[in-house]
Amino acid sequence: MNQTTHTIALTEDQIDFHKTFGYTVLKQLFSADELATIHKEFNATMAEQYAHKPYDGTERHWTPMTDEETPFFASLMEDPRFLTVAKQLYGDDVLGIGTDANRYTGNTHWHRDTGTVHQYGVKFAFYLEPTDGNTGALRVIPSAHRLPNDDKFADGVRSLPLEQVPCTALASEPGDVVAFDLRMWHASYGGSNDRRMCTVVYYANPKNPDEIEALRRQGEGNAQAGVKAFNPKRQYLYSKRWMSNPQGSLTRQFWIDRLTEVGYFDAPGSVEA
Repeated sequence: MNQTTHTIALTEDQIDFHKTFGYTVLKQLFSADELATIHKEFNATMAEQYAHKPYDGTERHWTPMTDEETPFFASLMEDPRFLTVAKQLYGDDVLGIGTDANRYTGNTHWHRDTGTVHQYGVKFAFYLEPTDGNTGALRVIPSAHRLPNDDKFADGVRSLPLEQVPCTALASEPGDVVAFDLRMWHASYGGSNDRRMCTVVYYANPKNPDEIEALRRQGEGNAQAGVKAFNPKRQYLYSKRWMSNPQGSLTRQFWIDRLTEVGYFDAPGSVEA
């Protein structure tokens, strides 16, 4: 398995592994103090965003974590532990998309995080509790990101009981981070009714009309899947403050300018009205 500890950059062997198999495990990326901060920001934000329907284990809760109310989470997209790796894997012009927090209930069935192979990038996922193959760890089908859009493959995967699909289960401890290509088929099995997982997401910068259109459609899908599906208090993905880039970050401004140019923010619910 491709693993590293306290990384700022991947080795060439690790990059080759990720490009071949579609995932990388980064061991103990967070310190104990950082984990304590993550727990604090996670719990406070979830309580605020779902005061109207407190978590009872029957349905998933989700919320963005990109603003000043959660400063540690908000910093992660520009944290070199994430951004450097994303650039190594998907180019120096990779686009930061967001950070979020989730409370899952039960299994998560097989899916990709993109609707087409023309839209791709990397998701960094980290769990707040220990997980293994039977307690909700991320399961991946190695090298599935290299497949074309194939409805027959998708139908075959979904026709089987979740746990019978041949796969690799990526066990993790608090502090570990799993990076995987958005085109990877992935799932989880046997998790508790309060499986807490957070993500940091980057998209490859589109280079041709098909990729630009795929990214624009992904923006529509993200707004639909996030705000409308889960109904947190916050009814948008990106706040006016985040879009105004008050710290004057050149990195963030590049992301905002490029995503605006391709129409990623155009969908209702994407940017705070």
